[in-house]
Amino acid sequence: MSESVMLNKEKDMSDSVKATDKEKDASESARCGRKLWLAFPLLLVVAGLLAPLIYFAVRANSEACLDGLRAQTECQGLNQHLQRQLHQAQEVLHEKEAEAATYNQTVVTLRDSLKKEQARVEELQGELATLNQQLQDAWERLRRQSETSRNNASSCSSFLFVVIAVLVVSALLT
Repeated sequence: MSESVMLNKEKDMSDSVKATDKEKDASESARCGRKLWLAFPLLLVVAGLLAPLIYFAVRANSEACLDGLRAQTECQGLNQHLQRQLHQAQEVLHEKEAEAATYNQTVVTLRDSLKKEQARVEELQGELATLNQQLQDAWERLRRQSETSRNNASSCSSFLFVVIAVLVVSALLT
């Protein structure tokens, strides 16, 4: 009996282990099923994102897209070239503006000098007119003196001295 009890106990234990194993298998199977149900929507999302990605990758490498990229690169190069030319032109413009300012200042200085010279010329012309008048007056006096005293030699030498002095002064002023 003891063997039979032992056998029964072993059988019971074996049944209980089997039951526990079956429960574990069922639990694992349920977890695996849940994981499978979670993986399926995830797989759909990945496929949903992968399909447009492939589509856009194919479109991005199309001939038209590559032509557009080449045209854009060419335009950028041309734009940079034009910007360099514009920068150079602006530098030249600034240099020319500085030169023009210098020339304008020179013109102003020369105009001021010209006005001063014109004023000096007018002043000298006034002095020359005064000297001419004095010469005519002296000539007139000498003529009258010469009429009154023709024989007087000192009068002639005085007259010549005055004429020569006036001529020298007028030559120095011009």
